[in-house]
Amino acid sequence: MRIFHLFLVGLLSSPITHAEWYEEMQIGPAWSNSFADTYAGEERCAATKGLLIDLGDGHRALFDTETLQMVTAYEGGVTWGGTPWTGAHGQLVKLNNADTARFNNARGPGWADPDGSFDDPREQVTYALYTHDRKRSEAKGAFGNVAHLKFNGYFRHGARVILDYSVNGTRILEYPAMIDGKFVRHFQVDAHDAPLVTRLCDDADPRFTASDGASISKGDSALVLTLSPSSETQRITLVHGGAPQAPISLDSAIEGGPGLWDGASTTTAETRPAGESPWVADTLPLPTENPWKSNLRFGGFDFLDADKAVLSTWNGDVWVVSGLKDFKQLTWKRYAAGLFEPLGVKVVDGAILVNGRDGITRLHDLNQDGEADHFEAFNRDVFVSPNFHEFAFDLQTDAEGNLYYSKAAPVKPGGRGFDVILPHHGTVVKVSPDGSSSEVIATGLRAPGGLGVGPNGEITTGENEGTWQPCCKINFVTPDQLPVFFGTEPSRHSLEGAPYTEPLCYLPMDVDNSGGSQVWVPEGADWGLQTGELIHLSYGTSTLYRVLTDPGSGTRQGGVVPIPVKLRSSAMRARFHPDGSLYVLGFRGWQTNAATECAFHRIRRTDEAVTIPDRFEVTPTGIRLRFEVALDEELATDPYSFSVQRWDYIRGPQYGSGEFSVDEPDTAARELALQKESKGSRERDEVEVTEARLLDDGRTVEIDLEGHKPSMQLKVAWDLETEEGDILESALHATVREIPD
Repeated sequence: MRIFHLFLVGLLSSPITHAEWYEEMQIGPAWSNSFADTYAGEERCAATKGLLIDLGDGHRALFDTETLQMVTAYEGGVTWGGTPWTGAHGQLVKLNNADTARFNNARGPGWADPDGSFDDPREQVTYALYTHDRKRSEAKGAFGNVAHLKFNGYFRHGARVILDYSVNGTRILEYPAMIDGKFVRHFQVDAHDAPLVTRLCDDADPRFTASDGASISKGDSALVLTLSPSSETQRITLVHGGAPQAPISLDSAIEGGPGLWDGASTTTAETRPAGESPWVADTLPLPTENPWKSNLRFGGFDFLDADKAVLSTWNGDVWVVSGLKDFKQLTWKRYAAGLFEPLGVKVVDGAILVNGRDGITRLHDLNQDGEADHFEAFNRDVFVSPNFHEFAFDLQTDAEGNLYYSKAAPVKPGGRGFDVILPHHGTVVKVSPDGSSSEVIATGLRAPGGLGVGPNGEITTGENEGTWQPCCKINFVTPDQLPVFFGTEPSRHSLEGAPYTEPLCYLPMDVDNSGGSQVWVPEGADWGLQTGELIHLSYGTSTLYRVLTDPGSGTRQGGVVPIPVKLRSSAMRARFHPDGSLYVLGFRGWQTNAATECAFHRIRRTDEAVTIPDRFEVTPTGIRLRFEVALDEELATDPYSFSVQRWDYIRGPQYGSGEFSVDEPDTAARELALQKESKGSRERDEVEVTEARLLDDGRTVEIDLEGHKPSMQLKVAWDLETEEGDILESALHATVREIPD
């Protein structure tokens, strides 16, 4: 037998010749995820917002943080599934509890409401369940929070996990554990003037015993534990498989305790020579060879201060790296683990907030040992289903302290069509500064890989090609436009009848096949772009783009030009450091051309001139491009220095869109594209440049286009030189909806 470490206590598995990385990774004593298990002989979704707790001695318990139900306790490990782990599209991580479960509970509220009822007040919906025998079946279930139940988070004291939740307004701390081979639940309950009743298991199991102050009885459909009213703090112990045990105080266990991730890893920063580019990308090597075999696919980050950054991984870790000021030796410390696919991080007033699929968690280091020991449920409003594609992307704030994240829609395995749509699927969500409330401000998204919040409250998102999305694009709206609908009809939600909000620009697949975040250049950053400019990140093509918005149009339209800097992995998240450099983070987890699995860069300005345009404008006869360097007049006035194409897409219920002629529209082909996939269509119009002019500033070129007209996609490529003879080759990809008179 070979030991594979999932938690601090290893899992026993059959002998094999090779262990997958996820079988060896040490996740820790608490793991937030969606889990399947075996119930009544069948595989089911056991909890969509589950917390799998290591009880010790090879035993685990699953706690549902939406229903506050202790779902099952068992001996054994898991059967792996889930996109961040095995890459599977559909199957969940499954608990191996079929033969070793001490008890099981049906899904539903784990505690009775003030009227003593266990009825589930949530809407029952039919959803798709993808089992490990590769079958798709329909299941019935309810999702979302339950009004009389609230999960407050949990504390970690060494390897012990203390749950923190409220029932009918009464706070309860609970410490589940295996003690001398018995499953024990220690409760510490605030004063309450009415009984509190919780489900224990689906049958009348005689092996449960309870200490004074509580009684066990057979309810209508389950064995229940009733806590008697009490005018002071009440401590109760429940035991499965043995005599009652003395209650204990949990006060000291929630004050911070021993750490788990002793030691730190160091790497040496890689500073690259300036070369001939306006920007250079230095690299912060990652501690991939770490003691816990943690897979470091970082998907979110922010700065704690000028010397430290905090990063989250797709597989649930949070790390802190220090040494940014000197940028020589970097020190990496594992700060937390076991979060639910966290792809967004924001530091607010020194506190670390992490956005995962189950909500926003605020992390606290109570005893200042460099590790989180309080995982506070800052906001848990978000709905989650078992679908693999419900990524929760990014975490940003506005000037008032509101937080924002984007959430993907639940596409079916393979990417076409959708499973059941719940609230928050395919949306941008705004959360109040204190986390007490949230609201949907944009709907109709499919896979918004990130977002940006501008200096005046502007909201931007990326988007991916797919059903109802003809190609990737950049959405851009101002606060006065909210709420808005971004085009995916199944995730329209409450905005019935709202018009489709066109993007700032569409982007063809060779420019961006999977959008990331956007970042605005802050005041005082000497980075080569002006204050208030927007940068778009392409996860799919591992590229940064300067976003150019047409200033003279009555509608919002614009385009992008690539920023000439080469990254080692995808471009997913970016933030400006206080020193004015831009840090960029990305990993490889789905469609991308990323060269490596993950990379963290510092991109800084060199002394070389910026040679990409800084202004794009649509004119009555063509377009105007302004460069930041003086241009060679002969080439700038030669129409053959430019090549131009234009084409349209078809937005409809099919997956993506082909490219369709604007000059000679094929009505039949466009109508057919609404009925069947059209990605094979490649009808681009070659547009003649009839004249090119260099304006008096020597930097702005105007080109006139034959048959100038609106198009969803306009590509303008150039082969120019500066006055000094430096070659300028690049292209603009823009959307033109309006042409001035």
